[in-house]
Amino acid sequence: MLNEDKIRLMNEIASYEKREAGMLRSAQKYFRGDYIAKHLLQSFLAYTLSFVLILGVVLLYKLDRLLGVANVKEIASWGWKAGAFYFAGLILFELLTAVIYDRRYSLAQNKLAKHLSQMDKLKKRYDIQERQRILSKEGGRNA
Repeated sequence: MLNEDKIRLMNEIASYEKREAGMLRSAQKYFRGDYIAKHLLQSFLAYTLSFVLILGVVLLYKLDRLLGVANVKEIASWGWKAGAFYFAGLILFELLTAVIYDRRYSLAQNKLAKHLSQMDKLKKRYDIQERQRILSKEGGRNA
């Protein structure tokens, strides 16, 4: 006999797993600190690569002035400004990354808890159905 509630619950669980598979996997696979550190490292690499590429374009754009002036003090001041801009941007970018991925991890943990409670409900329904089946077999034998 088909149990409509159990089928509905199984359908909800399956669609939820399909929709939220990546988020559930990340919440199960990592601790909070590891999850955030992984994304901080990724954002560090992405920011550094972007900064180097943009700096390269700016240097190519100002190459004639750079070679024409050839003043060591001016070139050093540009280097210090670029370094200060890099580190200020990096700190801001890393703080933003930490806040975003902390919230994402919390959201994933909440969704995982909801998912696990639905799985527990389904398991309880299977247990009840199994007990009823066993009792009906024993009742048929005793009669």
